[in-house]
Amino acid sequence: MNRRELLKLLGQTSGGLIAASVLGGCQAKSMNLLFSLDPAEALPDHLITPIDEFYVQSYALPSQVNVEKWQLKIGGEVNTPVTLNFQDILNAPQEEFYLTMECIGNPAGGNLIGNAKWTGTPLLPFLKQAGVKKSAIEFAMKGADWYETTLPVAELMRPEVRLVHQMNGTPLTAAHGYPVRIIIPGHFGQKQPKWIVGIDAIAKTKTGFWENQGWSNTAEIPTHSLMRQVHDSRVWNKQHQVKLTRDNWEKGVLLAGVALDRSTAITSIQISTDDGVTWQAAEQNRPESPHEWTLWRYLWKPTQAGKYSLLARASSERQQQAIEDKNSKDGSSGILKIQTTLDA
Repeated sequence: MNRRELLKLLGQTSGGLIAASVLGGCQAKSMNLLFSLDPAEALPDHLITPIDEFYVQSYALPSQVNVEKWQLKIGGEVNTPVTLNFQDILNAPQEEFYLTMECIGNPAGGNLIGNAKWTGTPLLPFLKQAGVKKSAIEFAMKGADWYETTLPVAELMRPEVRLVHQMNGTPLTAAHGYPVRIIIPGHFGQKQPKWIVGIDAIAKTKTGFWENQGWSNTAEIPTHSLMRQVHDSRVWNKQHQVKLTRDNWEKGVLLAGVALDRSTAITSIQISTDDGVTWQAAEQNRPESPHEWTLWRYLWKPTQAGKYSLLARASSERQQQAIEDKNSKDGSSGILKIQTTLDA
C-alpha cells in the first residue's frame, strides 16, 4: 500500500479525522526549566532533552518496523547498489555526538526543538562502497512511512552525516525513527527522514512532500536564539507573558535560553529589556560542535516596577539574528518578545 492509498483508507475512517491527525507536522512536548535559579552555578556543557519531552515531527502514522526485516537500500546512479541490514549498522564504527534537532515550522521562540546525544555510524563509507556516479546531482531519501525528501550529493557525502540507532543512550523509539534514521547536520528535521529505507542517487532534481507544500528545499537552520526561562517561569511562543512580584524581581531576574546556527559557532548572545533600544551581552557556553545548541543566561537587575519587553538575539560567525522574519517557510529566525510585568 502506498501513501496515497493509505490516506484514502484513512479518509474513509471517522469522517477523515484520522487522516487529518496524521498530517499535523511537528508536535510540541512539555519542557522543564533550563537552569537553576542560582547564577553562581556554572552553565552546563550539555543540556539534554529527555526523549519524552522531545518534539515529534509526523508525516503519517509512526512506522512500526520489524528490525529483523529492516533494510536500507542505496541505489540509483551508483556503480554497485548496497543493501544494509541492522546488524551492518551495528558492526560499522560507532560514534556518539550531540546534535540539536529543530522543526522547520518552529515559530519564533517556539517549542519544537530539542538536543540529544545520538549514537550511530557515518554514512560516507557506505556511499563510497556503492560508488556514486558523476551523473548524480542529488540523493532522494525515503522513510518506511513513504516520506521522501532530497538534498544535493555533496550534503550527504559529508563525514558528519550519520545513520543513527540510539538517542540519549537508548534505542530510538518508534516516534523518533526506530530502528534507524539519518542525521544531516545543519538542516531542519524535514531533511532527516526517520525509519530510513532508501537512499537513491538521482540525475535530475526532485522535490519532496513538504517542499511541494511550499517549505524550503534547502531547509538550512538560520542563526537564532530562543528565550526559555524568566525567573522560574518557562516561556515560549504560547507562553510569553510573565508577571513577577517585587519579592521575585528586586534581587535580579534570571533570563536564560538557547541559540543555534546551521554551521558556525554562536559568537554572542545579546539581551534587551527595553524592546530593542539597548543591548547587553549574556553569558554563554561554548559547545564543541556548532550543531549543538549554545546555552546562555543573563541576570537582569531591574530598578523599578513596570512593563518590559524582553528580547534575545544571537550572532554567529555567519550573521546576526534579525528581530523580525517574515518568511516562515524557510524556518523562523525572528525574535519572540517576552512581555514581562514587574509589580510594585
